[in-house]
Amino acid sequence: MNALIEQLEISREEEEALVDTLQVWSSINSHSTNLAGLEKMLLTLDAAFSPLKAKSVRIKLPERNSFDNKGNKISRYSGDALQIKIRPEAPFQFLLAGHMDTVFEPQSPFQKAKLIADNRLHGPGVADMKGGILIMLTALKLFERLPFAKNIGWQVLLTPDEEIGSPSSEALYRQAAKETNIGLIFEPAFPDGNLVSARKGSANFLVVARGRAAHAGRDFHAGRSAIVALAHYIVLVHDLNSRYPSATLNIGKIEGGEAANIVPELASCHINIRANSSLELNQISEELQQITIKAIFAFTSTEDGITLTAYPHSRRDPKQFDQKTLLLFENVKQCGEVLKLDILWKESGGVSDGNILSAEGLPTVDTLGAVGGNLHTPNEYIEIKSLKERAQLTALLLSKYASHKDI
Repeated sequence: MNALIEQLEISREEEEALVDTLQVWSSINSHSTNLAGLEKMLLTLDAAFSPLKAKSVRIKLPERNSFDNKGNKISRYSGDALQIKIRPEAPFQFLLAGHMDTVFEPQSPFQKAKLIADNRLHGPGVADMKGGILIMLTALKLFERLPFAKNIGWQVLLTPDEEIGSPSSEALYRQAAKETNIGLIFEPAFPDGNLVSARKGSANFLVVARGRAAHAGRDFHAGRSAIVALAHYIVLVHDLNSRYPSATLNIGKIEGGEAANIVPELASCHINIRANSSLELNQISEELQQITIKAIFAFTSTEDGITLTAYPHSRRDPKQFDQKTLLLFENVKQCGEVLKLDILWKESGGVSDGNILSAEGLPTVDTLGAVGGNLHTPNEYIEIKSLKERAQLTALLLSKYASHKDI
């Protein structure tokens, strides 16, 4: 075992090089809608993974369908995915996956990474999840040096749309789940280093209220306010939180109106539902639709000209922590003990591409990435030592399955 650990060692110089690489990657703006930035990131990653001598293919993804704030269906291109495979004929296959996109738009002032201490790197996407992709790459480089690496195959999947719900890459994940035995996703761990076990499911709706425009001074009573109708509706929807205490319904964005002197003809809101089970997610989604129907009848009985429409536009079912997944986590924990890392896990209300793999029955650990915090904020950071630690952890986990031995 000591000999194996020595082969997985990363020198101080190599660790410093990892930080330099992550700073370069972080400076590439790859917001989910920045196609030029996503293209640059894909080419950068393709070059970075090329020393592994695996077959690399870029995959053009289908356009994603969504709705504008008037409820009109629109289609947009999401960018390409990168798939890298080695030894696809091997009897046991790993999927190592991550996303290239971040939440920081090109006009955001948060564009560069910098050291904020000897042990921390601050920057856009350093944790979520360019640091995770770097950990994945480093782990594979370490693993491929081992003599028994040939016993298993692996594929890497890097996608451009996770931060917007993976609408274009979902089918790619479902296919990859059918081709592999274990899924590893490199989302960031919790700030204390814990992994995510089970995840809630998520469903999103756009709700559009339509009324009748009128001059607020001259013809106020001839108008029908879409904003007022939507406000009443939102209260009804929010009350569902008290009926489903283990779930959440969040109204995250509201738009509507043109000017203070115009009765608003249009208003909309975005609703996110989180639930522990697919059944509960179905029940709440159905109740939301029923509230929409009842609200329309209520409004039309007193104020003709009001309509409400709920448009479902994305969904991920819960990530279950079943017996197969527990066994995988126990193996990760055992590898952590060898490296003197205390690996624990807990549930999360967040969702990831791990939800997709779980729905296909693939045992998956989806937080093998960097240890860090303040995700999706201008204060995002990683603990630098976690780049080395988590790369060694993943390499050791692959070694355990490839060598067919306890470690």
